[in-house]
Amino acid sequence: YVSALDRTINTDGKPINMLQTDAAINPGNSGGPLLDMDGNVIGITTAKYASDEIEGLGFAIPINDAMEIAYDLMQYGYVTGRPSLGVMVRDLNQSTLSAYNLPMGVYVDSVNTDSCAEKAGMQAGDIITAVNDEAVLSYTDLSAQLAQRQAGDTITITVYRSGSYQDLTVTLDEKKPEAQTTSNETAQNQQPQMQLPNGWSFFN
Repeated sequence: YVSALDRTINTDGKPINMLQTDAAINPGNSGGPLLDMDGNVIGITTAKYASDEIEGLGFAIPINDAMEIAYDLMQYGYVTGRPSLGVMVRDLNQSTLSAYNLPMGVYVDSVNTDSCAEKAGMQAGDIITAVNDEAVLSYTDLSAQLAQRQAGDTITITVYRSGSYQDLTVTLDEKKPEAQTTSNETAQNQQPQMQLPNGWSFFN
């Protein structure tokens, strides 16, 4: 049974649109096809939730979404339209925030040359606190905001710098394959690895 559509599932800091199903999903069959009774592939099994109280709550990427990705990979060698901010960031711990009287947000370690962030005026040392007036308290929040958008979209990023807040207008770049990115952006794409919440299993 497909029990829900358009479920936004966030297991590693990147929200993904999925459908919910009671089909058994295990490490051996994750990544495989989810079939209807006529043998049509309707999704790619991806994640499940299990606990002492809950069993059989599975999630799959809708086949339409998967086909768009497959088409881009065959045509261009990468998934087009995915946004890139062009910064290397990290979370700040509570002791650092308290010691320097800083707001909650994401600390910008470095800004890539010629990136959309640099063109918008973002600087190393800025703290990103909001995107389009929605609070950004962690790397997970920032990643979720970017995942909702496409390359070419224009957003307003609020940063804290030298005791005051500034709004920067950013038109997002397109994320390119690693061979075409700078070393800083490669590091951004790879970091950080998020701890999954209890009960979640996620299979690539």
